[in-house]
Amino acid sequence: MVKADFWANQQEATQLKNQLILTGNHATVRRDPVMRGLVIRAGQRLKLTGNGATVAHQVVIDLGYYLFCHHYQMPRAAFDLLVVAQGIDAAHQDDVQMIE
Repeated sequence: MVKADFWANQQEATQLKNQLILTGNHATVRRDPVMRGLVIRAGQRLKLTGNGATVAHQVVIDLGYYLFCHHYQMPRAAFDLLVVAQGIDAAHQDDVQMIE
């Protein structure tokens, strides 16, 4: 069971890493300094912690805030990143601990 959980976590981290690379290479994301910073920070967090679920949760929060602040306008590549991050985050909702 532990081995299966570890394997699933590694797959999620790899999937998120690949999507961050694809999003970071998109021209519209590179031109937007806020979006570029968001992708870079997420990549650094993923490299530092290796925890795809935690980083995906933070990416969902950051992209949601970005959408709200930019009147729900965002590059297509960022929407693709949001879909991947939300899929990973939704699978781990019962594992997330809220900090008061």
